[in-house]
Amino acid sequence: LKESSTPQVSYSSTSAGLSDGSTYPYFARTVPSDDFQATGLADLVHSLFGYKRIATVASTDAYGASGMLAFKRRASALGIVTLASVSITGGANDESDFSEQTEALRASGATVIVIFAGGYDASLFIEKAYDAGVGGPGFLWLGSDAVSQASTMARIEDPTVRRHVFQGFFGLTPSASTDSPIFRRYNRSRSAMPSTAGDGAGNCDLEIDDDGVQMWAADNDGNASTPLVCSGSDNQQHDIYAMYSYDATFAFAHALHRLVEHARVAEVRGDELYEALVTNVSFEGVTGRIAFNDASADPSRRTHGDRTSGVRYDLWNFGQTELSVVGAWQPCSAGAAACSEISTSANFTYSTADNSKPHDGSEIGLLFAESGSGDGPKMAACAALLALQHVNEGNGSVVPELSRSGPNALQFVPKPIGIVRADVASAIRGYESIRDRIDGFVDGAASRTNVHVAQLGALDGVPQLSYYSSAPELSCDVQYTHFGRSYVSDKISSSVLAEQLAGYGWQHYGVLHVRDEWAVGYQEHLAQNAFRLGLTQFSGSWTESNAAEIREAVQMMRDIGVNIIVSLSFEVDLLPLLSSAEDEGLLADNFVWIIIEGSGSAANLGTNPEATRLMAGMLSFEANPVPAFGFQRLSRLWGSLGPD
Repeated sequence: LKESSTPQVSYSSTSAGLSDGSTYPYFARTVPSDDFQATGLADLVHSLFGYKRIATVASTDAYGASGMLAFKRRASALGIVTLASVSITGGANDESDFSEQTEALRASGATVIVIFAGGYDASLFIEKAYDAGVGGPGFLWLGSDAVSQASTMARIEDPTVRRHVFQGFFGLTPSASTDSPIFRRYNRSRSAMPSTAGDGAGNCDLEIDDDGVQMWAADNDGNASTPLVCSGSDNQQHDIYAMYSYDATFAFAHALHRLVEHARVAEVRGDELYEALVTNVSFEGVTGRIAFNDASADPSRRTHGDRTSGVRYDLWNFGQTELSVVGAWQPCSAGAAACSEISTSANFTYSTADNSKPHDGSEIGLLFAESGSGDGPKMAACAALLALQHVNEGNGSVVPELSRSGPNALQFVPKPIGIVRADVASAIRGYESIRDRIDGFVDGAASRTNVHVAQLGALDGVPQLSYYSSAPELSCDVQYTHFGRSYVSDKISSSVLAEQLAGYGWQHYGVLHVRDEWAVGYQEHLAQNAFRLGLTQFSGSWTESNAAEIREAVQMMRDIGVNIIVSLSFEVDLLPLLSSAEDEGLLADNFVWIIIEGSGSAANLGTNPEATRLMAGMLSFEANPVPAFGFQRLSRLWGSLGPD
């Protein structure tokens, strides 16, 4: 039609690829472009169902490929993660092998699957996926308009099998408001028309068009003695595209009227007719306001001839036996991705036995030290798993409120990532290995590790809760926008310690600390609080695992002459630190040592008799949950747990 400059108005071609006005300069349509329904499907996933993880299936033709591309653009903008994407070739049959595609879906763990394909191919694929364990209870299929047809489901004749395969399916189809006066008049007129379907025995409606060609009958084999093939329809049956056909015909009538009655042209040329259609036609049609996008000033002519108003889609849901309309989606501005409105008017039917919404496989990640830090990280990991079990079960044995909320449906992924307290690179690798699968994560990394990991979480929009990182620097909500912690910040801890030092009447004290984000931040805040209280702080520091620098810091503290010493050290340096202090006489009876987080170090070094001897009589300063009732309940339960 491009070569002959013949305008075309489609009532059923929805492919987003047809929006290319430079390739299809005479194409227009009354049915919305798939850019709209792709946006609608993504909005349903995100805003109606609240899902974050999906898999996709698309046919390889223009309809499926361009529609899925538009969907993925919108889904990505909404932060939806695609766990797997597979394609299917049109023209499938009962012998088609989809094992590779279904295995990819199964391996991805996705339970929410969006499909953009022709109805027959989609029906066959969904059935075979169900047979392969992808589908059924716990899954949700969301389909494009070609999939969301009664004929798609009717391919499976056995109603029981059909229900097992399709129960809980959702989809969109172009729609019009059936409450409008125009639609009601159209529907009455259409229903009053006689059937053109024939009698089913080869006796067709023989009406002819202006060229003398039969409109509703055709000779299919060139044999005059065989029955004709009837192509008419029973006008008592409703077809969603019939009303778009009505509006497409009326759009041409408006354009012709513009040329003949207003412009008084002597001859109707295709290019002039198309220009009149796109630039001058606007009316209230059966499917809503009809107007076409004029992109002639845009060099790319993108969306030229596409419908720009009156776009609306019905939301369909397959229940026990059939599809029914349960809501609607429509853009709330001319731009398909600007914003949208979703309305629902009925209860949904899901695939689950209790009709609860299927879970999308969202997971909470757990990052913890795999080895090298005693049993603490392992115990913390077990505690996190126990907490999630209690959340899932609605078990209020530790947190009574959980028993009132009922069972939940989260999943927990414990992800060991190496010695995170000492290795930033391993922590980052561990985070990146689970980033696309999680909604958030709990971690036990040290502060110096989390100043890096938390920045990645901020960039990716992944919430993080730490039970170990205490550096005040991490409280910066501009840089670490998605970081939180259940453990107390050192800004608070150092303030309390300064109050304690002042309360004992100690005016001068020293701080021996390793040079890392945690210890440096702690001693800086401690110094600020000490200055506020009139105390004097002296500091000495070293690079982790550097015995020579440790000795120099201890000797400096000896030379200053303070006998109140605060230690901020990792376990790897604690023994060398205390040994040097003993050599320099800083462990005598007139010295007081306060070890920050000392009980953990004592527990982890408890099997070392030298460590036990050197730490005898020292104080530990740390957050203590023991008085809390919740801790007491957890402690009792913890003691009853087995090794598994």
